[in-house]
Amino acid sequence: MQEEEGDRRNLKRRGYIPHKAMYTAMIHGLCKMKWIGEARKLWFEMIQKGLSPDEYTYNVLIHGLFGIGNVNEAWKLHKEMCGRGLKQTTVSYNTLIQGLSMNRKANEAYELYRQMKDKGVLSDVITYNSLIHGFYKEENVTKRQEMFEELLAHGLQPSSFSYASLIEQFCQIGSMQKATQLCEDMGKRGLEPTTYNHECIIAGLCNQGFAAEAMQWLSEMLNKDLIP
Repeated sequence: MQEEEGDRRNLKRRGYIPHKAMYTAMIHGLCKMKWIGEARKLWFEMIQKGLSPDEYTYNVLIHGLFGIGNVNEAWKLHKEMCGRGLKQTTVSYNTLIQGLSMNRKANEAYELYRQMKDKGVLSDVITYNSLIHGFYKEENVTKRQEMFEELLAHGLQPSSFSYASLIEQFCQIGSMQKATQLCEDMGKRGLEPTTYNHECIIAGLCNQGFAAEAMQWLSEMLNKDLIP
């Protein structure tokens, strides 16, 4: 933190005035480290210098507020952004959906997703992954599966993250056929099941008493040079 502050002072001494993109990048860095107080200082410094935050600057700070669990402040900042006439895009919706999902507010996130569709704003794989993760945290298997199927129905390419929580929860509830089918589907889509995917399958098979099948999965995992 002291090093970053020193760098900023050196830039100022040399007559360099940070532009909006530079402020956004610095705010993003501070938010990633959860130094929201320092990020806010930069936010107000930016405004005092006559630089108006754009959609990206707002979303960076909103995401940071969600990251420390400050849901109310994140919403206030989003409303401020809308009040300034900034257009709600896929990025701004994703910021809210991701933030609500990580704070165990998956149903609120889902309502935003529906609003997003009604307004004709395109959803992407980040939208669906955020909802899948949110419903995973709330142990809602049905809704998670629904989001995964909608992702596919919209012609989007799922990521390894899209599959991970579904595979894990199917293993936890003993639906091993569904879990293994998802791993096979990953391969068909050019995605290699990860070490974690294999470990979930192996643990699930062992819990169901299928030791021989579990050994086959372990052997396959080792043959792929995946380290348990």
